[in-house]
Amino acid sequence: MPLHREIAVEVAPVLGELRENRPVCPITLVTGAPAMLVTRHEDIKTILSDRRFSRAAVCKEDAPKTTLVPPNPDTLVNMDPPRHGSIRRIAAQAFTPKRLERLMPRIGEIAADLVDAMVAAGKPVDLNEMFSRPLPLRVICDMLGVPFADWALFHEWTEVILNVHASPQDIGAAYVAMRAYFVNLITTKRDDPGDDFLSELGTASAEGGPLTEQEAIAVATFVFVAGHETSATLLTAGVLSLLRHPDQLKELLADPELWVGAADEINRVGIPGLSPFPRIALTDLTLQDVEIPAGTAVVANYEAGLRDPRVYPEPEKFDIHRRHPNPLWFGHGPHFCLGAPVARAELYLGLRELFERLPTLALDMPIDDLKWRNTATLGGFEQFPVTW
Repeated sequence: MPLHREIAVEVAPVLGELRENRPVCPITLVTGAPAMLVTRHEDIKTILSDRRFSRAAVCKEDAPKTTLVPPNPDTLVNMDPPRHGSIRRIAAQAFTPKRLERLMPRIGEIAADLVDAMVAAGKPVDLNEMFSRPLPLRVICDMLGVPFADWALFHEWTEVILNVHASPQDIGAAYVAMRAYFVNLITTKRDDPGDDFLSELGTASAEGGPLTEQEAIAVATFVFVAGHETSATLLTAGVLSLLRHPDQLKELLADPELWVGAADEINRVGIPGLSPFPRIALTDLTLQDVEIPAGTAVVANYEAGLRDPRVYPEPEKFDIHRRHPNPLWFGHGPHFCLGAPVARAELYLGLRELFERLPTLALDMPIDDLKWRNTATLGGFEQFPVTW
């Protein structure tokens, strides 16, 4: 793992076979470490929420690793309760109802600016570069108080950090550079605070007292990286889904209220596959009659789980009217994605703006020629040229 996609627009068929026949299956991670792959919807919910599966344990020296760089125990996603709850409450301040209320019109404004830039650049353009990547980047920059002029730096660092084949030296250097950037920015905001999350983070306190510098920087880097990379992949995936289903796109353009529900279905079919965040079994246990010894790494595959016919009738069918009683694409349990409302809004507001402004948008290459970024933790298409 991760499996390479032989066809860029299709989930590897073996994942569906595993879900039906070997729902808990031994695998080898890219580091060579052993793990168990979980592919059924309800089992994924179990490993994400059951306290017998730990995120903090991935930081132990002898734990199986998904990267050659040791995980940071001060990063929110690598914490267990009770420490996790205390730090998460601080990170949640980036997503308060007040901030989200101000943010919604801003998402629309950013999307409109990007469509203007696409038109000015002249067709064809790479949708990734001109729309899908800069939209969530600009949104998260606004939320955190990061100068958008520095977005290229963050894109460069994130590309390295999320490359499954990058060397430990390169990944380490990218983390060091990003953390140094946030140290300087948070220090500056302590002296001259603004109405943004990083200004609050510089003076935040957890239950045990003020955040350490390491904790503050780890929260900032995690919120930034998690706040844009998945959304960039999903925006392009959403465009592809709608281009492949023009009848449903026509419905959306005729009835804008359908966009919110459509975003859920785009998330379901577009979310990249293997979770980059394994859990470690804290005790011997059994899942689907498979024994999982203590110390085993357990990894969720969302692509398979979100196509589980036990939960989603006709799971391979894209349907903007589908009801989603058990959403899983933003996680489940204590690590449920804090930025879910923002990511969802970026999809329905961003794609609505794009297609309303450019209703004749089309892929400017044969669909069979699209290439998947198999080296990227969160996947995505290498290029996605569009015209209109």
